[in-house]
Amino acid sequence: MGGKRLMVLLAVLLVAAMVLAACPQPTPEKIVETVVVTKEVEKIVKETVEVQKIITKEIEKTVVVTPTPTPEGAYVERAYRQAIFEDLTTTNFWSAYGPDSTVWNYYVLTNFYPSLYGYSDQRFDWVPSLAADFPTELEQEGDYWVSTVKMKEGATWSDGEPITAEDVAFTANTALELKLTDNWEAAYDPEYLDRVEAVDTYTVKFYFKKKPGLSRWQFGSAMAPILPKHYWEPVVQEAKKALEGVDPNDEEAYNKALEDARKTLYSYVPEGEPSGGAFVFSKWEKGAFAEMTRNDNWAFKGQHIVEYANGAYYEEVPGWYEFCAYGDCSGDTVLDYTVGPYVTSVLFNLYGSQDAAVLALQKGEVDFLLNPLGLQVGLAQQLEGAGGFKVIRNPSNGFRYLGFNFERYPQDIKEFREAVAYLIDKEFITQRLLQGAALPVYTLVPEGNSFWFNPDVPKIGQGMSREERVNKAVELLKAAGFTWDKEPKWDPDKRAVDPGEGLKMPNGEPMPQFEILAPSAGYDPMRATAAIWIEKWLNEVGIPAKANLTGFNVIVQKVFVEGDFDMWILGWGLSLYPDYLCDFFTTGSGFNVGKYSNPDFDAMCEEFLGETDINAARDKAFKLQEVLAEELPYVTLFTAPIVEAYPADTVQFPYTEVLDGIQNMNGMPSSVKLLK
Repeated sequence: MGGKRLMVLLAVLLVAAMVLAACPQPTPEKIVETVVVTKEVEKIVKETVEVQKIITKEIEKTVVVTPTPTPEGAYVERAYRQAIFEDLTTTNFWSAYGPDSTVWNYYVLTNFYPSLYGYSDQRFDWVPSLAADFPTELEQEGDYWVSTVKMKEGATWSDGEPITAEDVAFTANTALELKLTDNWEAAYDPEYLDRVEAVDTYTVKFYFKKKPGLSRWQFGSAMAPILPKHYWEPVVQEAKKALEGVDPNDEEAYNKALEDARKTLYSYVPEGEPSGGAFVFSKWEKGAFAEMTRNDNWAFKGQHIVEYANGAYYEEVPGWYEFCAYGDCSGDTVLDYTVGPYVTSVLFNLYGSQDAAVLALQKGEVDFLLNPLGLQVGLAQQLEGAGGFKVIRNPSNGFRYLGFNFERYPQDIKEFREAVAYLIDKEFITQRLLQGAALPVYTLVPEGNSFWFNPDVPKIGQGMSREERVNKAVELLKAAGFTWDKEPKWDPDKRAVDPGEGLKMPNGEPMPQFEILAPSAGYDPMRATAAIWIEKWLNEVGIPAKANLTGFNVIVQKVFVEGDFDMWILGWGLSLYPDYLCDFFTTGSGFNVGKYSNPDFDAMCEEFLGETDINAARDKAFKLQEVLAEELPYVTLFTAPIVEAYPADTVQFPYTEVLDGIQNMNGMPSSVKLLK
């Protein structure tokens, strides 16, 4: 079971996600009565149930329904060794869920933080985690819309302290008071959420300024991470000192104070921080490895999970609680397994390339490769040919893209972005250069997320010849006021472009050379290849572009931290609910690093984020996709199936067919079994 995935910069770039880490949680001290799901509760969550069923409809068709049983005592207790390809940039989760939201931080750090609600395995039903049941229906109380959640009693942090409503309120209110950005802003959105209160030890109450939609309640605050108040409160109080004596009405001074407060919070190194998950962070050797060890105080150890063919969901921790939802918990099953953890620790070993990691896998030095890109085709074929390895393929919940910096003229001119989009031949990249290992993408919602995917967005350039692309790009640039000393033209005899020279922008100034940041070939050959060809195509029409193939963390630093960039190529790992359509592009959003600004789009997002009817939300999401496909703050490029491999005689997962692959669940550290 997993919480909401944060949106993460993939090695492809995240992400996420926002998505499906093993749900962090701790030890029971009392028996709780069986939860009976009444018709009233089913009514409250009816729309949520419907969307989760629809979202996963296509996935369910391919699910293998019989898990492989393991005889009692067949597994061995040792370290689970995983390969990663970029180092952590922080161990501070406030930062990792904020400006440092890379997929590599996600793989490690999301194992430690619980949430009230999460997604079930494979089907992604919306289910309680730390919550004892579904929340009360939203009701008006004075100026606010409120909902109350009862929590399970008995869960503790790894140091033995109970996980309570105080932890939930502390985390949410810290994010609100310090105006934390990025994933925090989506999880605890200050436009909607006013505050969170601990009514008593195990009852938490959410106060919304306006009625929240599915995005900001069920798939937002209700699924947000929870941090330990008793550990972090002194650090947060120290950070808040930057705000003392600063007038909130003095916008410039107050924003500077908030920035200083966030820096204090993000820079803290959390040594000895207690965990609410199956593991505790234990060590980070920069440039080499990270390690987490089993949390013996985890309450959800031994959790039994069953999903039924009729759509029902069941879970229990024997002697503590049991829960049934979405129908009659009986009959044929599609999933039935017991959570561990069955390993003593998890080692995240850093490798410089996929080739090196695959070699380590073949030598038995690692058990699984964590990679949001999946295996390269050649390496997957190499492992299949070697024998002894199980290779699996799953649809991706992410995409690669080219982003524009609207603060660097002329990228804010729509015709310029359109011209670039027409010049990029996605079919040539995916079919010719990448030999079918990737699929072209024209909208930000992946096709695998079928309920939200709009197949009818404008597909700029699809099916056009090189000549047609060049002519259309020149037409658009001329219409916007661009001129050349020598205009580019298609030469029918040479079947090539006679390149343009001396391109001048609409303001009369020469077009400056600009840089396209992209990952190196050693990290992601797909995006490196795309960057080189995009450079070629732009230069043919006189746009002086230069691809800079560099390190993933270098790109993240320049784009998401320093803001010093022209164009960039990365990717996102996404959440199931597509609120990222707004998070990436609304004015003022921390994820909107390109600074796209469109008041009409912002207004559409306001309606989408406040929508409580799932079908109406789908219609609004379709319209948002259409606008983005025309406005082009990103040129979406391609996606690729997630291909993964593991030694079949050593590693056993409870299931392997799932949207975005096993990597999306951090390699299933709390449920994997090692057979030798």
